[in-house]
Parts: sequence; C-alpha cells; structure tokens
Amino acid sequence: MEMTMNDVSGRLHGLDVEQRRRVLRGLTVREAAAFSSDWALWAHEGQRAPAGEWRTWVLMAGRGYGKTRAGAEWVDEMARMAARAGEALRIALVAATVEEARRVMIEGPSGLLAVGAQGIVRAEDGAGEAGATGGGVRGGPRFEASRGRIIWPGGAIGTLYSGANPEGLRGPEHHIAWCDELAKWRHPQESWDNLQLGLRMGLSDGAGPRALVTTTPRAGCTTLRAILTAPDTVRTGGASGVNPHLPERWLRAVDAAYGGTALGRQEIEGLMSEDLAGSLWPTALIEACRGGVVQAGDLARIVIGVDPPASAAGSCGIVACGVGIDGADAARVAYVLADHSVDHASPERWARAVAAAVEAHGADRVIAEANQGGDMVRSVLASAGCALPVRLVTARRGKVARAEPVAALFEAGRARFAGRFPALEEQLRGLIAGGGYEGPGRSPDRADAMVWAMHALMLAPQGAPG
Repeated sequence: MEMTMNDVSGRLHGLDVEQRRRVLRGLTVREAAAFSSDWALWAHEGQRAPAGEWRTWVLMAGRGYGKTRAGAEWVDEMARMAARAGEALRIALVAATVEEARRVMIEGPSGLLAVGAQGIVRAEDGAGEAGATGGGVRGGPRFEASRGRIIWPGGAIGTLYSGANPEGLRGPEHHIAWCDELAKWRHPQESWDNLQLGLRMGLSDGAGPRALVTTTPRAGCTTLRAILTAPDTVRTGGASGVNPHLPERWLRAVDAAYGGTALGRQEIEGLMSEDLAGSLWPTALIEACRGGVVQAGDLARIVIGVDPPASAAGSCGIVACGVGIDGADAARVAYVLADHSVDHASPERWARAVAAAVEAHGADRVIAEANQGGDMVRSVLASAGCALPVRLVTARRGKVARAEPVAALFEAGRARFAGRFPALEEQLRGLIAGGGYEGPGRSPDRADAMVWAMHALMLAPQGAPG
C-alpha cells in the first residue's frame, strides 16, 4: 500500500539529510511526487527565510542551488499570510527583463504558478493551509499576461518589472519585492533605488516592507555589493552542491571543469570573484596556498578555533586547523582542515557542532574567543560533551589587526588550505589591510575562528613539554 503525503512527511520529519536520502530512494513515483509538494520538508536551510527584523534578504548562490523555488515559495507564503489577515499584498516582481520575469518567476518549473498549484495539493491532502489564501478562499494564483501581473484568490497582486527599465518602478508602491538575478540587470542601481523608494507599504500587524534578492554573483556589480553590506541586509546561500537534490554526476563534472577558477567561484560556489583593494587574502594567494589532502598522522597538533556568536541569531565560526610534523619550528606548516561553522545557532547547537568537530578530527584543544562571555563559553561546551581543554583568548585588537600576521604565514608558505572552503575564503577576501571588513555578513566569524586557531598553532608562545 502506498503512503499518503502525510505518511511520507511523518517518516521524514526529524531525520538528517543522509537519513532522508535513504528513505527517499525507497519511495514509489507517487510517493515521491507527494513529497516534492511538501516544501517545508525538503527545503534546505539556505532556502528558508531568515528570522529577525531585516529589510532585505539576499539569497546569493551558485547555479542549481534552488534560488527560484525559494523566491516563489516566499512570495506565495507572504501573499497567503496577508490574505488570512484580510489584507491584499502589492508585490513587485523584478527580473532582468519582463520576458525573463514571466519565463522564470511566473511560468517556470519553480515559478509562482507551479508553487501555487502545489499549494492546492498540500491543502487538499490535509497537510495544513498551504493552499489557502485567507477567508476560506482556496486555489492558486492566475496570470494575466496582457496586463503583466499575477493575482492570488485572496487579492494579492504581483506586477512584473524590468531591471532594464528603472522608470517603470518610479511611482508604484509595494509591500514586498522579489528581485531575481539582480547582478545581470542592465541598470541595477537606478532600478534598485526606484524600487526602494516605492517599497513603503506596511501591514496592519506592524510588519515593514521587505525585499528578497535571488541572484548568482557577478564581478563588478557594485549595487549588489552595497546591498550586501547594508546593516538591514541578511544573506543566505552558498555553493551549488549544498542542494542535496542535484545530480552527483553534474556536480562532479562542473567541479572538474571549473573548480578553482574565477568562473567556478562565481557560478558554482556563488561567491564574488573580484578582489577588494588591500585584501589580506586576495584570490591569487588563496589559490597558491591550496595544499591538497592532509592525513591526521601527518599532523603534530590539531585545534578547533571558535568565534562564539553574540546572540542566538548570529553565526558561530568553527574551524579546524593542524600543524605538520616538520622538525624545526621554521619548517613547520599549518593547514586549514575543515570549516564546521553554523549559522543562526543556539548555544546548545553550536556547542554540539564544536564537540562534533573535536571528535571528527581528534583535536587536542579548543581555542575560543572569550569576549562574548568566557565562563558561558566554557560551560556551554562542557554541557555539550566537549571534554577537551578549552583555552579562552581575549581580543585586545581588531579582527583585521589579528589577521595580518596570520596572512603573513600564508604569504611565506607556512600556512595552507587542505581543500576548498568557499564561505571561509570569501570572508578572508573581505579583510582589508589597515582597514576593516568588507565581506559578506556583519562579522567575519569563520575567518576569526581560523585566525585564533592558526595563532595558537604558529604564533603563540609554546611552553616546554610536560
């Protein structure tokens, strides 16, 4: 007997990614179709709308990450939530051209019409009110091609605009906006400015206007870089391979063809490929310092660097580094082994991630920044089962000043990357000599964790053996 969608959902809730994959391989075609309509189950973390008070959410990622589906699901959900409160959203749908907005955002396989139709299936199957649009009204949206707009049964209206025609955005007011592939708009700055001036309609529950940008990065797009550094912007995304539903053969093929190239960093890893002036870790240095695979037996010491978040909404940098067995101190080489950082993590979650990293690498010590509360850091790690000695370090200089001597180790060939770490490397590129941080996010948490670990291995005074 085949399972219903609720049966499939019940089996999958609470499982990790690998366990879900094993269950999914055993589903029939109909069961798999039921699962594919349950967005809440199979959306990966980077596709989910961030928590907290933000005005702009940038989902910047590589090809195949699932950006379009995430955008359509967010817009559809916002339209339905407002309708349940008796309000009709006004939505701006902006792409490089109106034709592209229609082809991708509206009529594409992951567009609004497809998402709305799956919402009806979810509601009819009894999995909640995913297909409801408020006031008992059910059904998906309809597209009026001649008028360039999509209308939901609850009254929400999404209007198509072009990033090549900024004047079209001058005047109309909206509650929310979905901007697709902003990096390829012909007039990104003027279009974005006109959109922001009209993004001023609030809801009765006090929620302010919001915009979602789904894009693959492009070198030279200063508008996108400015949006990313704005204080009310939240960024998610990552490499193409984060999406567990992409074919493994495709991932292997594109990595073999483009891995380590500027095009690969942009289109596959979802990273800005151009270097900032004065970067401590320019792209050429990072590529020159790739050291291949390092075996645990080749390392004298392994430590886990930790940069704890200031709040549960922040990110925790967790980076494993080791130093080789090379005889004299002058010949020792340190390696970045892995990036185990976690985003939007509670103290319990990031502490468990640290404990897991310790176990995975057989680490000798945890090096954690104490500025966010040294006693709290030690107790949280202890409660998560981290039995290793925890060395708390206090930041007395800025992040860039701490990073400069570590960058010098890489320049001298005494530190290397044992693999590719896209998110960490992008933060390292954003550390500017004699300046500040101009990378993704508000703080270089991953980079700071790596710096603490490298400093402990290579720069801190070493005591005599016990």
